[in-house]
Order: sequence, then C-alpha cells, then structure tokens
Amino acid sequence: MAKNFSGSSVLNDDYYIDTDSSEEKDKAENGTQTRFLKCGKGKSSKITFKYIGKGIGQIAPKEKPKRKQLLVMDWKKFHRLSVIYSFLDHLEKDFPAICTVSVIGKSVEGRDIKMLKISNSNASNAAVWLDAAIHSREWISTAVVTYLADFIARNFQDLSNSVTNKDWYIVPVLNPDGYEYTHTRDRMWRKNRARRDGACVGVDLNRNFSCGWGNNGEEGSSDNPNSVFYRGPEPFSEPESSAVRDTILSSATAFKVFLSFHSYFELIIFPWGYKTDPCPHYLDLLEGASIMARVTTPFMKAAE
Repeated sequence: MAKNFSGSSVLNDDYYIDTDSSEEKDKAENGTQTRFLKCGKGKSSKITFKYIGKGIGQIAPKEKPKRKQLLVMDWKKFHRLSVIYSFLDHLEKDFPAICTVSVIGKSVEGRDIKMLKISNSNASNAAVWLDAAIHSREWISTAVVTYLADFIARNFQDLSNSVTNKDWYIVPVLNPDGYEYTHTRDRMWRKNRARRDGACVGVDLNRNFSCGWGNNGEEGSSDNPNSVFYRGPEPFSEPESSAVRDTILSSATAFKVFLSFHSYFELIIFPWGYKTDPCPHYLDLLEGASIMARVTTPFMKAAE
C-alpha cells in the first residue's frame, strides 16, 4: 500500500522496485533487480529512510527522478515476476531466523527459479513442497502460494507444532519464462518457452516428469510439439522440471508432502494420473484429500 505525505512516497512494506531506466527494466524483467532506485538515465539516487512509525518508512530521494514506479506486493491484483521475487527477498530480510531464499535453477531463457524455505532448522522436521505457475497462465496459483508463504512466515511463532515442525519449500513461479510471457504477449500461454527447430513451441512442464512419461500415448499428454499438452522429447528434458527433481533428491530432509497448485478445476488430484491402479497409501491420501475438500468448500462457495 502506498500513500503520499507532502509529495513523498510512504510504504507500510518495503516490497518495491523502480523500473525507470532501461537497464533496471531489463533487470526487473528477469527477476534479479529488487532493491535499487535509479533516477534518470544511468544515475543512482541516494535514498534516505526516515521512519515515522512502526512499519512505515518515508522515502526521500535527494535527486528528483524523472519517473518513479513503486511495485508493492499485495493480494488484490496479480503481480509480475519482479514483484514476487522482491517479496521473497524481503521475507528473508524480515525473518532471517526462519526464511532463506535460494535459486534452484535457471529457466530455458535464463531466468532464476527462486525458492523460499521457511524452517526453524530442527533436524527432525519433515519437508513440504509447494509450487505454483508450472502452467504459466494460472496466475491465481501464485497468489495462493505467496499468501501462504506470507502467512506462515509472519505468524510462525504462533502456529501449531504441525506447521512449525515442517521445512516449507515454496516455489511461487516454477515457469518464470511462461509467466512473464503471459503478462507481456499471450495471456493464455501454458507451457515453458522451449525452442525446437528455431521456433518456440514450449513444453508442458507438468507432463515432463519421468513417472509414467508417455505411457498412454496421446491420452493425457502429447508428442506433438504444437499441442498444449506436449510432454517434451524425453523426461526431464526441461531445466525447470529438472530443478524440482534435483532439489528434492539432494535434500537431506525427507519430503512427506508435495503439492502443486493449479487453477483449471476445483479438484484435489493424487496418483496415479496415468493408470487406474491404486497408488501406495491410497486410503491415507483419499482421507487427506477429503479433509482438504471439506475445509476449502465453504470458501469456494463464498467466492461464487
């Protein structure tokens, strides 16, 4: 939230960047610029902060910029990748005892894939994985996951042991190239931005994992690069899906929960997706999914 006091910009949260210069705009596009302010062309403005109340800071540039754009994280609208990454960085800054931001890999076009880990560093913790926007057009999934990250980080000390005894691994935008593309070119783009024969065809990252890859032919996925369900030339052919695999397999903490957020259907889906046989622990998963559905249904009805 931003308000003006005597011409100065006042924020109650420091989730902002400026994209005035072309250099900073490029950095903001790829998610690497989060905390600098540029005034004019190639000139840095010295910023002083005068705190006028709890959580409120007054920004007073000594050199008046030509144009200043403040990008603030909230859950009233959808945000670009730069704002989301700045939000993660500020959670780490505000809660250094429990929050750590890392880059788990690079996208096809070289963008960072950022992950937030929330943990009290207890060696007995189990790990929980949350990701969103593996299908880039599903913006609401990123909004949900960032809201959860914010809630857990800000209320960690008051939450129950069932929450605090977990290491939370949170990736709000697993498909950063596609996510940016939906904001700038094609709102309904679903896949990543992989190229084939010099042209961008994209791979459905959700169908690029190895379990049951291509087992059902054209049912559920496709070997046609022009299909929105194109599974790629081979399992884990894409750096984004490989980053998930490598992060989980290299973790010293055992993962007990893996949740990938989507927005196409109001469904809770668990294995298997490629065959009808019951998966291991089927009854436990069914019970857990039933509880999740029962808890979330009132909220979905309220939103209708």
